[in-house]
Amino acid sequence: MFDIFCTKRFLEVKISIQDKIGQAQDENEVEDWKKTVLPTAYSEDLPRPLTPGCCVRLKGFVQPTCSRFAVNLRCGKQSDSDIALHVNPRLSQRYVVRNSLIGHRWGVEETTCISKLNLARNKPFEIDILATESMFFVSINGKHVCGFVYRVPLAKVKNIQVVGLVKISGVEYTTLNSYPQSSPNIEPYTVPVIEDLQIPTETLEVPLIAKLPVGLLQGWQLEVHGKVKILPSSFFINLQEGIQMWPHPTVHLHLNPRFNTTNVGKYMFVRNAWTNGDWGQEERCPGVHFSPGSAFVVAIRRSNDHYAVWVDGKLAGEFKYRTDANKVNALYIQGDVTIKAVCIRTKATDACFTKKQKQISL
Repeated sequence: MFDIFCTKRFLEVKISIQDKIGQAQDENEVEDWKKTVLPTAYSEDLPRPLTPGCCVRLKGFVQPTCSRFAVNLRCGKQSDSDIALHVNPRLSQRYVVRNSLIGHRWGVEETTCISKLNLARNKPFEIDILATESMFFVSINGKHVCGFVYRVPLAKVKNIQVVGLVKISGVEYTTLNSYPQSSPNIEPYTVPVIEDLQIPTETLEVPLIAKLPVGLLQGWQLEVHGKVKILPSSFFINLQEGIQMWPHPTVHLHLNPRFNTTNVGKYMFVRNAWTNGDWGQEERCPGVHFSPGSAFVVAIRRSNDHYAVWVDGKLAGEFKYRTDANKVNALYIQGDVTIKAVCIRTKATDACFTKKQKQISL
């Protein structure tokens, strides 16, 4: 969900850095790509225009000598056609590059991914590319990896091309009702409900999507034990309806600490909600509750008309309900954190803030 919830501030900073590099980088990138002649593994016109909900699913095999390959959604089948989406897994560097080629010029390269690249040489793979209302979502082997906001109108996409040392065994065109597709091998974590002080500890993979089996009832407390990474940009914790990324779920509570590492100390703690198809008015306060490299315990307590958010034993803010809190059934965490434990207590308590309990986050 990084692509849904990432802040405009992050994108603006990234784009401004790229702009400083200038036109020369664009030209060099095109030349580098031309010099690296990868064999065409697959090329085919799309059977129908892409619309929101359409998914292109590729199945194939990574050959032993493959270092990178690319999937291109093109505006034609000519060699100089614009590329609306260029998905370029680089196995040696362990990340996925996204870009577009418009008028023979590459745009701003995007490399940030929310999941580790789970591709390996001499192994089969499956890649899903979903078209939504505003962007592409890309999953690899059942895990959402990244997104890419449209730079070319979706209706212009006519052709799919795969280049590199891979073998394509099949391409499917389907329509999805939700994304990502559930897999029997990837079950969402279920947040345990506890009544004692014992906290179930295990390192949980981030991004974390978790089910709340009975929601978060009035008087209950949801705890998140974690640690901020050394050089963070931001992270967020969502209480929401549904575990899907698309269609966009209703987010009842969005907690988003933002860090500005160029001006150390100027952090912001944002609270918001996504209802009726859009974000509401942000509620902001200085983000003094979280520090890079430090452990934290967040406790979200449900009251009769609001959520009370506590961080390390201090009240960090309250958030009035903007929609029916009884419909919350999922927790989503993403960003620059590690998570050691999440749990629900049937009674609010400050015991989780003690030094002994907090040590599980280290």
